[in-house]
Amino acid sequence: MGSIAQSTKRSITSEDISTLQSLLAKTSPTLLTPEDDKYPASIARWSAAAQKPAGLVLAPKSNEEISIAIKYASAQNIDVAVKGGGHSTAGVSSTDGGLLIDLNANLRNVEVEVEKKLLRIQGGCTWGDVDNAGAKHGLATVGGTVADTGVGGLTLGGGYGFLTGQHGLTIDNLVEATVVLASGEVVKASKSENADLFWGLSGAGQNFGVVTEFVLQAYDQGEVWAGMLIFPPTPEVVEKLVTALNDLYTVDSNGKTKGAGRAAGGLVFMKPPPTFDQVALAVPTIYFGTEAEAKETFKALYDIGPLADTATLVPYPVLNTLMAPPIGLRASMKGAAFTMPLRVQSVQDILANFIQFTNDNEDAKGSIIFYEMLDTIKVTEFDAGSFANRGPHMNALIMPLWTKTENDQTYRKWARDVNVLFKEELQRSGHETGKGVDGGVGIRGSKGAVLLYGNYDRESNLPPIRSIVVLTTDYFVTEYDEKSRDIFGDNYARLQKLKAKYDATNVFNKLFAITPQA
Repeated sequence: MGSIAQSTKRSITSEDISTLQSLLAKTSPTLLTPEDDKYPASIARWSAAAQKPAGLVLAPKSNEEISIAIKYASAQNIDVAVKGGGHSTAGVSSTDGGLLIDLNANLRNVEVEVEKKLLRIQGGCTWGDVDNAGAKHGLATVGGTVADTGVGGLTLGGGYGFLTGQHGLTIDNLVEATVVLASGEVVKASKSENADLFWGLSGAGQNFGVVTEFVLQAYDQGEVWAGMLIFPPTPEVVEKLVTALNDLYTVDSNGKTKGAGRAAGGLVFMKPPPTFDQVALAVPTIYFGTEAEAKETFKALYDIGPLADTATLVPYPVLNTLMAPPIGLRASMKGAAFTMPLRVQSVQDILANFIQFTNDNEDAKGSIIFYEMLDTIKVTEFDAGSFANRGPHMNALIMPLWTKTENDQTYRKWARDVNVLFKEELQRSGHETGKGVDGGVGIRGSKGAVLLYGNYDRESNLPPIRSIVVLTTDYFVTEYDEKSRDIFGDNYARLQKLKAKYDATNVFNKLFAITPQA
């Protein structure tokens, strides 16, 4: 096998802009430069720390526009980024001086095929767009737990949601995708058409093109019991909560949980708004069933005596707005893994760390640590796509939130330090662990990957990939390559071949970049 050299990506120039204006003239494009009024909205991100100044923004209304722009950028080695929802905290939907394809500006339509229970979703949609469109017909699909998250990023990285306990990951419900490739060619991918590309998109999709439409399987869905139980962070309460949550979400000897796929939630460390004065323990209680069934399922939690209870029956779209952090703060999303049953002392240690951090750092008072809990049986039952991180583990989110630029490195380091506590607990439990991106740690799974959810574990201080020139056949010197191998495990070699086929010059290189290898 021969090596494939990576060309250095460059910023866009005034000459490039003029050329693109000419090439796109017949499509009546929306092209934005820093002088345009709509430019700030296009480069804005959910995390202010992830915002970068694009040299040019294309806000397309058609596949044709994207095709022309990508073909030109590919030929000219221009740095390219694609914005779906703009939720990436590591800036992978942003470019510093390159070409930004802003799908979110104009491509946000959702078409519902009621009889087939299919959702045709344009690439710039958020999950709020999808939830609201589906709910009009009593339908929902496995989507993000925060409504303003983009469909594209979450889906292409695997996709966990509150419906995962019943229907698996988002990629397990992906039927078809329309993709603009690095060559500018527009293709469809499914199990029966361009099946190799479909496999790659389902877990490593950011590496292969601009997905302008997703077709997802939907399911009948009515109201959901959802809300928060709030508790004081005392040692006695922590012990009782851990016992109740272990009983609810630990898989028994028959391969089942008491939640039976219909319960979801977990444990959150937070300082509740609006005052952010005191740390509290929040337990999301989400149940796909009746109020009576929910209260019976969560009875052990209610028996502890919550200080507050916001749970009630809500429309499905409301569910994914209950835990949405504000837009525009500086944020880092660090992923970790844990297994059930939780050990009380481990939870106490991480809680103590969180209390000290938020008490000592006023600017980080809105931060959270979230042990996410659901039934993982469906996750491991399926094996679709290139997603190599399936397992019985749970995901944890360590998310510092702050406002001041000078705190960027300090607060990101805190998130990495908390990861060490999760790693030590995994090792204590006898699990083989491995390193993820920027210090994230998880269990080493059956496919050789570290079982970290890549859509969380994406905080990276590595230099932009356009500054790196690669490689040799058998030895890869870039840190990107090693981190990507960790995420994709045994699937990496196959992904390298797909990358060489569909994107040999690495136009799409922002998240867990794959080194093309013929």
